[in-house]
Amino acid sequence: MKIIILDLDMTLVDTLERFFIVYNRTREIFGLKKISRKDFIDYFRKDMLSQIIPENVDKVRFWRTFRTLYGTLFTEKDKPMKGALNVLKWLRENNYKIIVTTGREVDPEEIWAELRRYGIAEYIDEVYTIKQQKPEDEDILFSRKGLLCQIVEKYNVRPNEVVFVGDYWVDMEAGRAVGTTNVAVLTGLKDAKLLEKHGAHVVIEGIWELPKVLTSLMQKNVAKEKRNKQPK
Repeated sequence: MKIIILDLDMTLVDTLERFFIVYNRTREIFGLKKISRKDFIDYFRKDMLSQIIPENVDKVRFWRTFRTLYGTLFTEKDKPMKGALNVLKWLRENNYKIIVTTGREVDPEEIWAELRRYGIAEYIDEVYTIKQQKPEDEDILFSRKGLLCQIVEKYNVRPNEVVFVGDYWVDMEAGRAVGTTNVAVLTGLKDAKLLEKHGAHVVIEGIWELPKVLTSLMQKNVAKEKRNKQPK
C-alpha cells in the first residue's frame, strides 16, 4: 500500500471555523437566517446541516454554492491538524505517494496555494478537487468516487492497495464503492459507528495515528504473503 489519499478539510487541516462562517454566508445568499455557533456545532456533529435547510431551497444548489465559496475564505483558526506535518514527513520517508482530495469546487491551484500557506505543500504529490470529477460520478452529494477511480486508474493499482483517509461518511461510501482501504478519522466530529457502517475499515482519533495503522496493515500484508508462499 504505497498510495495514500487524504481528504483535506477536517482530516488534514482544521477548517471548522471556516465551515461555520461559509455555511452562514451561504444561508444568507439563499435568504435564510444565520444560526449560532452552538447550534452549528450541534448540527454539524449530527450531520443535520442539510436537514435545517427549508424544503423550498434547492439543496444541491445550496451546497454547490457553499463548496465554491469555501475556497475564498481563510480564517486565523485554519491550521493543519495536530501531528499532520510529522505524519506527512513519515509518509514521505517511507516512500508513500501522498494525494490530497477535496470536496471544494475550486481549481487545484487554489488548494496548492493553501497548502503552501500551511507549509506542507512540499510533502504532497498531487491534488484533486471535486471540480475535476464528472458530475454523474457524484451519486451522493460530496462523493469523490470518480476522483478515487481516476487515481486508481492512473497508477494502475488494485483499489485495495490504496488507503483513503477521510472524516465523513460520504468519504467512506465513496471508498467502499471503489474498493479502497478506508481509514476514518474522528476529527470531523462524526460518530465512529456511523463511519464503520458506511465502509470504514479502521477508525482512529486523528491523522496523527495514521503511521501506526499503516504499519499494522503492512505487517498483516507481509504475514499474508508469507502464508501464501508456504507449500501446501
